[in-house]
Amino acid sequence: MENKELAETKKEKKFRIPWGLLFNITIISLTLFLIIFFIFSDGGFIDLIDSGLEIHVVWLVAAVFVHLLNIFLDMMVIYLFIKQSVPDMTIGKAIVASMTGQFFCAVTPSASGGQPMQILALSRMGVKPSISTSALIQKFLVWQFTMVAYCIVAVVARFSFFSEHLDPAMWVLSIVGFAAQVIMIVILLLASFCKPLILKVVKGFISLLGKIHILHNVDQKKKDVEETLNSFHESNKTLNKNKPLLIKVYVITAIQMTAMFLVPFCIANSFGIKCNVFDMLCAQSYVSMVSSLVPLPGGSGAAEYCFSVFFGAYFTEITIKSAILLWRTITYYGTIAISAPFAWLKKKQDTDDPILSAAESTLK
Repeated sequence: MENKELAETKKEKKFRIPWGLLFNITIISLTLFLIIFFIFSDGGFIDLIDSGLEIHVVWLVAAVFVHLLNIFLDMMVIYLFIKQSVPDMTIGKAIVASMTGQFFCAVTPSASGGQPMQILALSRMGVKPSISTSALIQKFLVWQFTMVAYCIVAVVARFSFFSEHLDPAMWVLSIVGFAAQVIMIVILLLASFCKPLILKVVKGFISLLGKIHILHNVDQKKKDVEETLNSFHESNKTLNKNKPLLIKVYVITAIQMTAMFLVPFCIANSFGIKCNVFDMLCAQSYVSMVSSLVPLPGGSGAAEYCFSVFFGAYFTEITIKSAILLWRTITYYGTIAISAPFAWLKKKQDTDDPILSAAESTLK
């Protein structure tokens, strides 16, 4: 009887569908299809070259530069946040942490692997997981506030223009995207200033998942959440007392976001298209807001579609596909290429730290 049950268990394991592998193959296939499409289809990159349109390389170099500036400023924010708790934090460690995050944000659904891998990388450079977790959550809070501010300006300043060029479905997605950004800020603010409330809600949710057998080790999970929330709460109080640092990271983040949003403007100028820089910044904020809703690595497919919708009024039929290809090559494929060497992580180490254990598990 036992042998029969063992045989059935082995049979189940033998025929288990590798969903993770299938998902990765699907995403890679989609990415390759989009690259080929934007190069060889009608109005694609090949047609752009054959059209004889003069491409201003200086502006393409500028597009690469502003994107690299975006990555550099991301590293600076990480450095400043961790430096306040770890005096011997170095620029070199911040570079590794930032580039690790860039890579795993690009290759995981909804950028979910970025922060856990940064925590893991920093821990192996001597930064306690509780410190890195608090720093990265604070960084995310600053990013969310800045993004929402950008989106508010874009909606208010260019509402009439985009309402003329967008269909109702895209407007719904824009509203949903904006609402998602606001909800995330509300949750983080509750975690910052209403710790008992958010802790009670989270523990209740964990208990519910335990009762329906979705989550195991419920008591340990509650303890882990409480430790992480306490660490974040204390770090946030320290940050709020440090007004110069708070102002500095908000200013740097605003410049970082502006640099990231300037890439389409530079690409447009490389094609000789004269456009208003403020309009282009607003359009890119819409693209980022809507494409972030799609739970695929890099928002594959959705990012390209959103770009074509929001920038369709600026680029021509012969330039829009090439603009999308260059934009994704600089901001997405290029980011993967330059950050990949930093993403190598050493063999798993034994640890009792719950935060680090959670980060380790994402490698599986």
